[in-house]
Amino acid sequence: MNCKTGNGLVKIAAVLLLAAVWLPGAAMAAGKVNAIVVYVNGDVQVKRAGDKVYAALALNDLLYGGDEVKTGEASQASLATKGGAEVRLNQNSTFAIEPGAKIREMLRLKTGQLWTRMLHKMAKLDVRTPSAVCAIRGTEADIEQRSQLTVKVYEGHVDVQNPQGKQSLKAGQMSTVSGAGAAPSAAKQMSASDMGNWQEGIAVKDMQQFLDKLAVDGGDKKLKIKVDKDGTTKDVEIKLKKK
Repeated sequence: MNCKTGNGLVKIAAVLLLAAVWLPGAAMAAGKVNAIVVYVNGDVQVKRAGDKVYAALALNDLLYGGDEVKTGEASQASLATKGGAEVRLNQNSTFAIEPGAKIREMLRLKTGQLWTRMLHKMAKLDVRTPSAVCAIRGTEADIEQRSQLTVKVYEGHVDVQNPQGKQSLKAGQMSTVSGAGAAPSAAKQMSASDMGNWQEGIAVKDMQQFLDKLAVDGGDKKLKIKVDKDGTTKDVEIKLKKK
């Protein structure tokens, strides 16, 4: 092993050991960056993986596997994912980024409405809801989970699947699922009244700057350490220099 590399690892280990010894209740949390916030309007909050409380989410914030985002009344957000998708979140919605997805990116929409747009042809995204999984491929799609699941495809195609059945939707088609125990309804052509436009009110300025930031894999890395001391919880960041 290179001496400099060995010394660097020893220093990092020493810092982490000191944190564990001198900061009671310290818990380390480091994850893979999955997305970046490209638009925020109103009350938008995030609950980080392992946390119990929500905090305000801001433009340029990074999101990691296990993070959960929610929007309040008359509030919206948009994020760009590492795999090349833009996901716009409507008001009164809650979704999480599934950790450890290998084949394609996975979002879990608990309740609410999101709209997706693929930023390049190779992007793939799965959205899991209480009613079904929506496999989105090179498409613009609207997914809303309320008392029932409604999936609308504006471009490309989406497979809507659960243990009871599967429907493959093309551009201009929609399907619904009345609950977790029901199969997706047969694809039907959308009428003019079916088509929504809420997502058009979200204007992302200079998407490329966000994608550039998201694409940076090297450079300085930050290791977050959660500290509980004297009844107060706070985050401490240790910057790790790449050798």
